[in-house]
Amino acid sequence: MNRVTVAEMMTYDMTFVFENETVESVIELLDMSSISGVPVVDSDLKVIGFISEDDIIRACLPSYFNLLQSAAFLPDTNLFISNLKKISKDPIGKYATKPAITVKPTDTLLHVADLIMRKGFKVLPVVDDNGVLLGVLTRLSVIKTAMKRDLVVNGQ
Repeated sequence: MNRVTVAEMMTYDMTFVFENETVESVIELLDMSSISGVPVVDSDLKVIGFISEDDIIRACLPSYFNLLQSAAFLPDTNLFISNLKKISKDPIGKYATKPAITVKPTDTLLHVADLIMRKGFKVLPVVDDNGVLLGVLTRLSVIKTAMKRDLVVNGQ
């Protein structure tokens, strides 16, 4: 069986943000693009971080974020909205996860599937050897590839 690589599954989508873009503009981009997160890049398009919906929620309710995972916890919605308005003009780089976890086009399906399952990533930036953004790998593309291919896990 041949090895399935990231290059075969990735999307050559160049949706990204610069770290000085505002929280408000990033929320608009995520909404318009129907995506849950995007790479944060520098002027050379090198990936320096990743911003997701979870990061924005965590920025608004930092001490409550872990409690939000519990169905028994109901946060103060007014506090969330108030904090979101306070940070809306802040640069997104302030809240991005840094450094970003990235993958390369030559990485294998098994490697990225492990990352996705263990860490819960929905989107992983795909970079070249210099850290320059080439595209993204989504959790759904990994699932689709695994389903369509005749893959054997023992050995490779």
